Amino acid sequence: GYAASDLIGVTFPPHGRARTVLEEGQGLIVDSLARATTLRVKELSRFGAALYAPLLAGSHAIGILLLLRLPEKPEFDPAVLEMAEQVATQAALALEIAGAKHAADIAALLDERAKIGEDLHDLAIQQLFATGMQLERIRAAFASGAALDSARAESLMQDALASVDDSVKQIRAIVHNLREPDAAVDLVERLRREASLARRLLGFAPSFVLDIDGEALSASDPSHEEILIAEADQRVGHDISDDVVAVVRETLSNTARHAGASSAQVVVSISGMGTNGSVRVVVTDDGHGLDPTVTRRSGLDNLKSRARRHGGICFTQPASPHGLQVIWEVPLG
Repeated sequence: GYAASDLIGVTFPPHGRARTVLEEGQGLIVDSLARATTLRVKELSRFGAALYAPLLAGSHAIGILLLLRLPEKPEFDPAVLEMAEQVATQAALALEIAGAKHAADIAALLDERAKIGEDLHDLAIQQLFATGMQLERIRAAFASGAALDSARAESLMQDALASVDDSVKQIRAIVHNLREPDAAVDLVERLRREASLARRLLGFAPSFVLDIDGEALSASDPSHEEILIAEADQRVGHDISDDVVAVVRETLSNTARHAGASSAQVVVSISGMGTNGSVRVVVTDDGHGLDPTVTRRSGLDNLKSRARRHGGICFTQPASPHGLQVIWEVPLG
Protein backbone atom coordinates (compact mmCIF):
# COMPACT_ATOMS: atom_id res chain seq x y z
CA GLY A 1 0.00 0.00 0.00
CA TYR A 2 0.82 3.69 0.08
CA ALA A 3 4.20 4.45 1.73
CA ALA A 4 4.50 0.84 2.87
CA SER A 5 8.26 0.78 2.38
CA ASP A 6 8.63 3.72 4.79
CA LEU A 7 6.51 2.04 7.48
CA ILE A 8 8.15 -1.39 7.53
CA GLY A 9 10.39 -1.62 10.58
CA VAL A 10 8.89 1.37 12.39
CA THR A 11 9.00 1.01 16.19
CA PHE A 12 5.95 2.14 18.16
CA PRO A 13 6.73 3.89 21.46
CA PRO A 14 5.74 2.40 24.84
CA HIS A 15 3.06 4.98 25.63
CA GLY A 16 1.62 5.63 22.17
CA ARG A 17 -1.87 4.84 20.87
CA ALA A 18 -0.95 1.40 19.54
CA ARG A 19 0.55 0.27 22.85
CA THR A 20 -2.46 1.60 24.76
CA VAL A 21 -4.86 -0.39 22.54
CA LEU A 22 -2.62 -3.45 22.96
CA GLU A 23 -2.66 -3.20 26.75
CA GLU A 24 -6.34 -2.28 27.17
CA GLY A 25 -7.71 -4.56 24.42
CA GLN A 26 -10.08 -1.82 23.24
CA GLY A 27 -10.31 -0.47 19.68
CA LEU A 28 -9.69 3.19 18.91
CA ILE A 29 -10.65 5.65 16.12
CA VAL A 30 -8.55 8.75 15.41
CA ASP A 31 -10.09 11.46 13.20
CA SER A 32 -6.75 12.59 11.70
CA LEU A 33 -3.15 11.71 12.47
CA ALA A 34 -1.99 14.64 10.36
CA ARG A 35 -3.78 17.05 12.70
CA ALA A 36 -2.96 15.19 15.92
CA THR A 37 -1.32 17.35 18.56
CA THR A 38 0.53 14.39 20.06
CA LEU A 39 2.08 12.02 17.51
CA ARG A 40 5.07 9.98 18.60
CA VAL A 41 5.54 8.13 15.28
CA LYS A 42 6.45 10.78 12.73
CA GLU A 43 6.05 8.35 9.82
CA LEU A 44 2.27 8.41 10.44
CA SER A 45 1.95 12.18 10.05
CA ARG A 46 1.22 11.86 6.32
CA PHE A 47 -2.04 10.01 7.07
CA GLY A 48 -5.48 11.24 8.07
CA ALA A 49 -8.05 8.97 9.71
CA ALA A 50 -6.77 5.93 11.61
CA LEU A 51 -8.36 2.88 13.18
CA TYR A 52 -6.67 0.67 15.78
CA ALA A 53 -8.20 -2.80 16.44
CA PRO A 54 -6.64 -5.25 18.93
CA LEU A 55 -5.94 -8.84 17.87
CA LEU A 56 -7.57 -10.55 20.83
CA ALA A 57 -6.57 -14.12 21.68
CA GLY A 58 -8.74 -15.03 24.63
CA SER A 59 -8.52 -12.20 27.16
CA HIS A 60 -5.24 -10.69 25.93
CA ALA A 61 -4.16 -8.88 22.76
CA ILE A 62 -1.28 -10.30 20.73
CA GLY A 63 -1.09 -7.53 18.14
CA ILE A 64 -2.75 -4.54 16.49
CA LEU A 65 -4.62 -4.17 13.21
CA LEU A 66 -3.95 -0.57 12.07
CA LEU A 67 -5.98 0.92 9.20
CA LEU A 68 -4.88 4.26 7.72
CA ARG A 69 -6.49 6.66 5.25
CA LEU A 70 -5.08 9.62 3.35
CA PRO A 71 -5.85 13.10 4.80
CA GLU A 72 -8.61 13.90 2.28
CA LYS A 73 -10.49 10.64 2.91
CA PRO A 74 -13.46 10.35 5.33
CA GLU A 75 -13.10 9.27 8.93
CA PHE A 76 -13.81 5.73 10.14
CA ASP A 77 -17.19 5.21 11.80
CA PRO A 78 -18.01 2.85 14.71
CA ALA A 79 -19.55 0.23 12.37
CA VAL A 80 -16.20 -0.08 10.56
CA LEU A 81 -14.41 -0.35 13.90
CA GLU A 82 -16.73 -3.21 14.92
CA MET A 83 -16.08 -5.00 11.65
CA ALA A 84 -12.32 -4.44 11.99
CA GLU A 85 -12.37 -5.88 15.51
CA GLN A 86 -14.11 -9.02 14.25
CA VAL A 87 -11.53 -9.43 11.50
CA ALA A 88 -8.73 -8.80 14.02
CA THR A 89 -10.12 -11.50 16.32
CA GLN A 90 -10.15 -13.98 13.42
CA ALA A 91 -6.61 -12.97 12.53
CA ALA A 92 -5.55 -13.52 16.14
CA LEU A 93 -7.08 -17.01 16.07
CA ALA A 94 -5.24 -17.78 12.84
CA LEU A 95 -1.96 -16.61 14.39
CA GLU A 96 -2.60 -18.72 17.50
CA ILE A 97 -3.27 -21.81 15.37
CA ALA A 98 -0.16 -21.12 13.30
CA GLY A 99 1.85 -20.72 16.50
CA ALA A 100 0.48 -23.97 17.91
CA LYS A 101 1.28 -25.79 14.67
CA HIS A 102 4.80 -24.40 14.75
CA ALA A 103 5.19 -25.59 18.36
CA ALA A 104 3.86 -29.02 17.35
CA ASP A 105 6.32 -29.14 14.44
CA ILE A 106 9.20 -28.28 16.77
CA ALA A 107 8.06 -30.94 19.25
CA ALA A 108 7.83 -33.49 16.42
CA LEU A 109 11.33 -32.53 15.27
CA LEU A 110 12.72 -32.99 18.77
CA ASP A 111 10.94 -36.35 19.09
CA GLU A 112 12.38 -37.37 15.72
CA ARG A 113 15.88 -36.45 16.85
CA ALA A 114 15.41 -38.43 20.06
CA LYS A 115 14.18 -41.43 18.07
CA ILE A 116 17.20 -41.19 15.75
CA GLY A 117 19.45 -41.29 18.80
CA GLU A 118 17.61 -44.27 20.28
CA ASP A 119 17.61 -46.16 16.99
CA LEU A 120 21.30 -45.53 16.44
CA HIS A 121 22.00 -46.83 19.94
CA ASP A 122 19.63 -49.79 19.88
CA LEU A 123 20.17 -50.91 16.29
CA ALA A 124 23.39 -49.82 14.57
CA ILE A 125 25.64 -49.34 17.62
CA GLN A 126 24.67 -52.69 19.13
CA GLN A 127 25.56 -54.43 15.88
CA LEU A 128 28.91 -52.62 15.73
CA PHE A 129 29.55 -53.67 19.32
CA ALA A 130 28.94 -57.29 18.35
CA THR A 131 31.40 -56.90 15.50
CA GLY A 132 33.99 -55.49 17.89
CA MET A 133 33.62 -58.52 20.13
CA GLN A 134 34.15 -60.83 17.15
CA LEU A 135 37.31 -58.99 16.15
CA GLU A 136 38.52 -59.01 19.76
CA ARG A 137 38.16 -62.81 19.89
CA ILE A 138 40.24 -63.10 16.72
CA ARG A 139 42.90 -60.74 18.13
CA ALA A 140 42.99 -62.61 21.44
CA ALA A 141 43.40 -65.94 19.66
CA PHE A 142 46.38 -64.67 17.67
CA ALA A 143 47.88 -62.94 20.71
CA SER A 144 47.71 -66.09 22.82
CA GLY A 145 49.27 -68.19 20.09
CA ALA A 146 46.21 -70.45 20.00
CA ALA A 147 45.79 -72.55 16.92
CA LEU A 148 43.55 -70.78 14.45
CA ASP A 149 43.61 -72.14 10.94
CA SER A 150 43.36 -69.74 8.03
CA ALA A 151 39.93 -71.01 6.95
CA ARG A 152 38.48 -70.38 10.43
CA ALA A 153 40.11 -66.94 10.62
CA GLU A 154 38.78 -66.03 7.19
CA SER A 155 35.28 -67.17 8.18
CA LEU A 156 35.34 -65.01 11.32
CA MET A 157 36.60 -62.01 9.35
CA GLN A 158 33.87 -62.49 6.75
CA ASP A 159 31.26 -62.51 9.53
CA ALA A 160 32.72 -59.31 10.97
CA LEU A 161 32.75 -57.58 7.58
CA ALA A 162 29.14 -58.66 7.00
CA SER A 163 28.18 -57.16 10.36
CA VAL A 164 29.88 -53.87 9.46
CA ASP A 165 28.01 -53.85 6.16
CA ASP A 166 24.72 -54.49 7.99
CA SER A 167 25.48 -51.63 10.38
CA VAL A 168 26.10 -49.23 7.50
CA LYS A 169 22.76 -50.24 6.01
CA GLN A 170 21.04 -49.70 9.36
CA ILE A 171 22.51 -46.21 9.71
CA ARG A 172 21.49 -45.27 6.18
CA ALA A 173 17.98 -46.55 6.80
CA ILE A 174 17.70 -44.61 10.07
CA VAL A 175 18.99 -41.33 8.66
CA HIS A 176 17.27 -41.37 5.28
CA ASN A 177 14.13 -43.34 5.91
CA LEU A 178 13.54 -43.19 9.65
CA ARG A 179 9.79 -43.75 9.77
CA GLU A 180 9.38 -45.93 6.72
CA PRO A 181 8.84 -49.58 7.69
CA ASP A 182 10.63 -52.44 6.02
CA ALA A 183 7.74 -53.45 3.79
CA ALA A 184 9.56 -56.48 2.40
CA VAL A 185 10.17 -58.20 5.75
CA ASP A 186 7.49 -59.19 8.25
CA LEU A 187 7.82 -58.75 12.01
CA VAL A 188 8.43 -62.45 12.72
CA GLU A 189 11.24 -62.65 10.17
CA ARG A 190 12.86 -59.53 11.62
CA LEU A 191 12.71 -61.03 15.13
CA ARG A 192 14.15 -64.32 13.93
CA ARG A 193 16.93 -62.38 12.25
CA GLU A 194 17.70 -60.62 15.56
CA ALA A 195 17.88 -63.95 17.39
CA SER A 196 20.22 -65.26 14.71
CA LEU A 197 22.45 -62.17 14.84
CA ALA A 198 22.58 -62.37 18.65
CA ARG A 199 24.08 -65.85 18.40
CA ARG A 200 27.41 -64.32 17.32
CA LEU A 201 27.40 -62.02 20.34
CA LEU A 202 26.11 -64.48 22.96
CA GLY A 203 28.03 -67.55 21.85
CA PHE A 204 24.78 -69.56 21.82
CA ALA A 205 21.44 -69.34 20.03
CA PRO A 206 18.65 -67.74 22.08
CA SER A 207 15.25 -69.36 21.76
CA PHE A 208 12.43 -67.36 20.18
CA VAL A 209 8.71 -67.89 20.85
CA LEU A 210 5.82 -65.94 19.38
CA ASP A 211 2.25 -66.45 20.47
CA ILE A 212 -0.98 -64.73 19.45
CA ASP A 213 -3.85 -64.95 21.90
CA GLY A 214 -2.06 -67.87 23.58
CA GLU A 215 -1.47 -69.78 20.33
CA ALA A 216 2.24 -70.36 19.71
CA LEU A 217 3.91 -70.11 16.32
CA SER A 218 5.01 -73.57 15.15
CA ALA A 219 7.17 -74.42 12.14
CA SER A 220 5.63 -77.91 12.04
CA ASP A 221 2.49 -76.49 10.40
CA PRO A 222 3.71 -74.09 7.64
CA SER A 223 0.24 -73.04 6.46
CA HIS A 224 -0.91 -72.16 9.97
CA GLU A 225 2.41 -70.44 10.65
CA GLU A 226 1.80 -68.23 7.62
CA ILE A 227 -1.59 -67.22 8.99
CA LEU A 228 -0.13 -66.29 12.39
CA ILE A 229 2.72 -64.30 10.80
CA ALA A 230 0.24 -62.27 8.76
CA GLU A 231 -1.92 -61.82 11.86
CA ALA A 232 1.07 -60.45 13.80
CA ASP A 233 1.79 -57.85 11.10
CA GLN A 234 -1.87 -56.89 10.93
CA ARG A 235 -2.21 -56.31 14.67
CA VAL A 236 1.15 -54.65 15.38
CA GLY A 237 1.64 -51.34 13.57
CA HIS A 238 4.88 -50.40 11.84
CA ASP A 239 5.99 -47.95 14.53
CA ILE A 240 5.49 -50.46 17.36
CA SER A 241 7.08 -53.23 15.24
CA ASP A 242 10.25 -51.15 14.92
CA ASP A 243 10.37 -50.71 18.69
CA VAL A 244 9.74 -54.42 19.36
CA VAL A 245 12.70 -55.31 17.14
CA ALA A 246 14.89 -52.67 18.80
CA VAL A 247 13.89 -53.89 22.28
CA VAL A 248 14.81 -57.50 21.46
CA ARG A 249 18.16 -56.42 20.01
CA GLU A 250 19.02 -54.12 22.92
CA THR A 251 18.05 -56.69 25.56
CA LEU A 252 20.02 -59.54 23.96
CA SER A 253 22.99 -57.21 23.57
CA ASN A 254 22.82 -56.32 27.26
CA THR A 255 22.62 -60.03 28.11
CA ALA A 256 25.78 -60.71 26.12
CA ARG A 257 27.70 -57.82 27.69
CA HIS A 258 26.66 -58.02 31.32
CA ALA A 259 24.84 -61.24 32.24
CA GLY A 260 27.39 -64.03 31.80
CA ALA A 261 24.47 -66.21 30.71
CA SER A 262 24.51 -69.61 29.04
CA SER A 263 20.93 -69.43 27.73
CA ALA A 264 18.31 -66.83 26.89
CA GLN A 265 14.71 -66.91 25.74
CA VAL A 266 12.70 -64.29 23.86
CA VAL A 267 8.91 -64.50 24.11
CA VAL A 268 6.77 -62.06 22.13
CA SER A 269 3.08 -62.26 23.00
CA ILE A 270 0.33 -60.47 21.08
CA SER A 271 -3.11 -60.40 22.63
CA GLY A 272 -6.27 -58.70 21.39
CA MET A 273 -6.18 -55.91 18.86
CA GLY A 274 -6.63 -52.17 18.59
CA THR A 275 -7.25 -50.30 21.84
CA ASN A 276 -8.03 -53.59 23.61
CA GLY A 277 -4.80 -55.27 22.52
CA SER A 278 -1.18 -55.30 23.63
CA VAL A 279 2.20 -56.66 22.64
CA ARG A 280 4.48 -57.98 25.36
CA VAL A 281 8.18 -58.80 25.04
CA VAL A 282 9.79 -60.94 27.75
CA VAL A 283 13.51 -61.72 27.57
CA THR A 284 14.84 -64.13 30.21
CA ASP A 285 18.45 -65.20 30.82
CA ASP A 286 20.17 -67.48 33.35
CA GLY A 287 23.01 -65.07 34.12
CA HIS A 288 23.98 -63.35 37.37
CA GLY A 289 21.36 -60.59 37.17
CA LEU A 290 21.82 -56.85 37.58
CA ASP A 291 24.97 -55.59 39.25
CA PRO A 292 23.79 -53.46 42.23
CA THR A 293 26.93 -51.31 42.02
CA VAL A 294 26.00 -50.10 38.53
CA THR A 295 23.48 -47.25 38.74
CA ARG A 296 23.62 -45.90 35.19
CA ARG A 297 21.97 -48.15 32.61
CA SER A 298 21.47 -46.29 29.33
CA GLY A 299 20.22 -49.40 27.52
CA LEU A 300 17.43 -50.03 30.03
CA ASP A 301 16.56 -46.33 30.03
CA ASN A 302 16.11 -46.49 26.26
CA LEU A 303 13.76 -49.46 26.61
CA LYS A 304 11.67 -47.56 29.15
CA SER A 305 11.59 -44.51 26.90
CA ARG A 306 10.31 -46.60 23.99
CA ALA A 307 7.60 -48.04 26.23
CA ARG A 308 6.51 -44.63 27.51
CA ARG A 309 6.18 -43.31 23.97
CA HIS A 310 3.39 -45.82 23.39
CA GLY A 311 1.87 -45.53 26.86
CA GLY A 312 3.38 -48.82 28.00
CA ILE A 313 5.66 -50.16 30.72
CA CYS A 314 9.11 -51.67 31.03
CA PHE A 315 10.67 -53.25 34.12
CA THR A 316 13.06 -55.98 35.25
CA GLN A 317 12.72 -58.75 37.80
CA PRO A 318 14.83 -61.72 38.96
CA ALA A 319 14.46 -64.89 36.91
CA SER A 320 14.10 -68.33 38.48
CA PRO A 321 16.28 -69.97 39.68
CA HIS A 322 18.74 -67.18 38.76
CA GLY A 323 19.25 -64.57 36.10
CA LEU A 324 17.21 -61.63 34.91
CA GLN A 325 13.90 -61.10 33.18
CA VAL A 326 13.10 -57.94 31.19
CA ILE A 327 9.40 -57.23 30.55
CA TRP A 328 8.36 -54.63 27.94
CA GLU A 329 4.66 -54.17 27.15
CA VAL A 330 2.71 -51.54 25.19
CA PRO A 331 -0.91 -51.24 24.03
CA LEU A 332 -1.64 -51.76 20.33
CA GLY A 333 -4.22 -48.98 20.02
